[in-house]
Amino acid sequence: MTAHRPLTVSLVDCVDVRLWLWLWQTAGMPTQTLRTDRLILRAITAGDQAALTALWHDPDVRRYLWDDQLVTDAQVQEILRASEACFRDFGVGLYGLHLAACPEELVGFCGFRAFDQAATLELLYGTYPAYWGRGLVSEAAHRLLVQGFDQPACERVIAATDTPNQASVQVMRRLGMNFVERKRWRGLDTVFYALERHELGQS
Repeated sequence: MTAHRPLTVSLVDCVDVRLWLWLWQTAGMPTQTLRTDRLILRAITAGDQAALTALWHDPDVRRYLWDDQLVTDAQVQEILRASEACFRDFGVGLYGLHLAACPEELVGFCGFRAFDQAATLELLYGTYPAYWGRGLVSEAAHRLLVQGFDQPACERVIAATDTPNQASVQVMRRLGMNFVERKRWRGLDTVFYALERHELGQS
């Protein structure tokens, strides 16, 4: 009878296995952190669900963002999953906005979701009212437009808002986005702006 040596596993082998499993489990997950002069932009994850829900339930934030509806936990989870898919497909997605001076507090969000046109992303953004009028959204959005157009899959970015939301329209214009059309969309009077890759930085 042939003698068999006992199976032994070294500590190094265990570490290698754990590392491989971690890499496999986190493949495609958003890990990006970007910075501007005043902001830290972190890719949103499931750990941000409570903070995002609180932000999106704010009456002034949801008025134009979610058509004044309270988003449910299931809807927030779907938004998080869609952002992860956007990171996998386009290299960018939704980011939480944090003041560089207070990096643990989420003050808003900005980023992209896939639009129903090829190679096109939709730009979304919003902050708590206490941070309106400071140029933070424009600062974050400009950084993300640069990041988005650095990705080969993104050729065009669109943004839409209810026509009465002129503050949001002004953000789009400051970003150099161009008016496309005004129409009824999902039952609301909506304006659309867009920016092509080659137009970035021309304004």
